[in-house]
This record gives sequence, structure tokens and C-alpha cells, in this order.
Amino acid sequence: MLTADAEFRAVANTAFDAWQRQPPYIAYRVDVDVEVPTLKQSRRISRAVEARTRDDLAILQDLPRGANQLGHAFPVPPTFDALSYFHIDFRLGDPVRQHNPLTAVTMLSPGQGVPPQPLHYIDPVPTGDVTVVVTTLRNYYAQYAADSTDRIAHITMQALPALTRGNDSTFFLKDVYVDTATNLPTRVVYSGAAADFAVDYTVIENHWLISHASYRNTLFGPFHIGQTSWTTEASYSAFTFPTVPADPRLR
Repeated sequence: MLTADAEFRAVANTAFDAWQRQPPYIAYRVDVDVEVPTLKQSRRISRAVEARTRDDLAILQDLPRGANQLGHAFPVPPTFDALSYFHIDFRLGDPVRQHNPLTAVTMLSPGQGVPPQPLHYIDPVPTGDVTVVVTTLRNYYAQYAADSTDRIAHITMQALPALTRGNDSTFFLKDVYVDTATNLPTRVVYSGAAADFAVDYTVIENHWLISHASYRNTLFGPFHIGQTSWTTEASYSAFTFPTVPADPRLR
């Protein structure tokens, strides 16, 4: 059995390979429930989305017969690899009515001189008299949780000072659940004092895709006087993978 550090590296590499094989176009339906408890407001947004994966350009059609607009795959691209460094921006055109929500997920570079992409690792090869190479993670301490099974491995992640010192991120990686048969994540969880983000994955027609995503964010007033929290729950369905997009704006 691999150590938790080594298992995480292997899982990240498997996820990276799946991310590289994403289809050129993807269409799906998404139902998003937005709740702002402090305002006692809630709303469901249903959209049909068709996206070009190479640049995340998407057609957003509000259902059943609402607005049609260009944007980013909503709310999170279903091909997104959450084992990465990224920034998520969820905007409400009208915070009271939760009108016309738009999102942008920006993947960041995992290291100096590396273009934005998910995490992946190259393990050192023993040379000379070296027979064992011990691998560790620079930014996280990984260990197996007690609820790990032969079918689903649960890796808990503790962010280390190398990552958190001087870092204004709102959340850090907390849990990774892994299908041991495929070595692909089934669930990835980020957590922080002001925000939480989690995604669940499924495999459809050999594509590794997000089936559900949740996001909680808390906005503070000046000097942390007053706060507004809101949550979103997104369920994806009806995936198709057209070779030619239905909307000519994506060609």
C-alpha cells in the first residue's frame, strides 16, 4: 500500500491525464440553488450550457425560455480538475434577486515558470547506490482517514506553513476521496474560515466530469463589522459531447 503522500501524487497524475483528454465540446444541464440566509432569499437557476473546453467559452441558455448569453461554463466547467491552484469568482448581477449569476474559475500556475494547469508530479528515479526514494508533498501533510476502504480511499490534507504563510487564499485543500479501481477522485473538498468548495465527480463515456458542486462564501463589512453568507448547490445532468457545436458562436 502506498503512503498517503505517494497516493495523492499518483491520484493527481491520473486526474491530470483525464483532464488532458477532455472533449473539445460539452453540453449539459445544470440546476443551481442559491441561498442568502441573512436576506432570507433563495432561488433556483436552471441553464442549458454548451461549452468549448479549450478556452471555456460557453453559451448559457436560461431555462425554460430565458436569456441567452456568452460566458464561461456555468457554474464550474464540468471538466475542471480541482486538484489544482485556482481562483473562483461567483457574481450575482442583483444580490437581492440573485439575478443573472455568472462565474469564472481561473486556474493558476502550480509553480514558477509553469503555465496554469492542474497539479501533477514527476517522481525521481533511484540512481547509483540509492535503492529507495521517499516522496513527500511540499505544501500539504497527507494521511489516510479512518473511513478509508478497499473501494474508496479517503486522504485528508493539512495545509503546511510553506503554503499558508503570507497566503490570502480563502480556502485550502482538505479532503480527497479516491476510487481505488480507477485512481480518480470521486470527491474533492476545500475548506476555510470564510469559504468552502466541494466537487463530486462521475465518469460518463470515459470522461471524468463534475456531477455536483457546492460553494459557500462569507463577505465581511469594514473592520469585519457585519457579514453576508451565501451558498450554492449545483447539480449537473444530461451530458452530451458534440463533435460540432450546435451554436455557431462556438465554432
